[in-house]
Amino acid sequence: MRIGVSLGPEGELTEKLEIAKDADFVEFGIGEGERPIEEIDKDAVKEKLEEYDLDFVAHLPFRQVLATSVPELNEAVLEYHDRLLDFAEDLGAEKAVVHTDIRGKEEDKEEELIPEQIRKLNEIGKEHDIEIVFENLGHWRGIELEELGEILEEQDVSMCFDTGHAFSEVGQEEMEEFLEEYGYLISHLHLQDTREGRDMHLPIGSSEIEFEPIVEQLPDFNGTATMEIWTEDKDYIQLSKQKVEDFWS
Repeated sequence: MRIGVSLGPEGELTEKLEIAKDADFVEFGIGEGERPIEEIDKDAVKEKLEEYDLDFVAHLPFRQVLATSVPELNEAVLEYHDRLLDFAEDLGAEKAVVHTDIRGKEEDKEEELIPEQIRKLNEIGKEHDIEIVFENLGHWRGIELEELGEILEEQDVSMCFDTGHAFSEVGQEEMEEFLEEYGYLISHLHLQDTREGRDMHLPIGSSEIEFEPIVEQLPDFNGTATMEIWTEDKDYIQLSKQKVEDFWS
């Protein structure tokens, strides 16, 4: 397993990359609401990635939902993601995280359409040689966790499993049951601690999630794991990284 660090949307990117220099890779968002690709100095970022020997995982923007009841909007979202993936490919991205979300205005219709959006975006990712990993969101405009597992299994695509989102939505026990059934779909992890019903992005082991049972359900996990912790304090980041390494040792 390779362990990475997530960078928030604030601050100058090339300066913030230093936070992740001891990790295996860095994950950061690109696009509207995150970092518009027109404002990113691609050559400077490449230089820093090489200097720190960091791989790159892209996070596609979360302000554009993946599925609505309007076909033209759905196609536009896919076209926009295609353009972002082209940019991410130039930066050497190996994976791209996308929120599996809906607008929620015509929920039944949107839930019917989202499997096709997932399939199409996965195919676009293949064209860029980037693995798309579809993230669970739960309360936040997302598909219910169990239903999402069924959809991703049916579409034969990869998952990004966010511990905080899952814990907030279903609690510890149901989260572990989900991992037992669908853990094989998971290629990428977002590791964060939180309190029930909230999405706090706290350091690992500092709040209510029990991580040892998660590891028991994913004992041979060999994918990528991002510490999605909203802090720039290197001590918290290093401590969380050590805990993750110890969990899977």
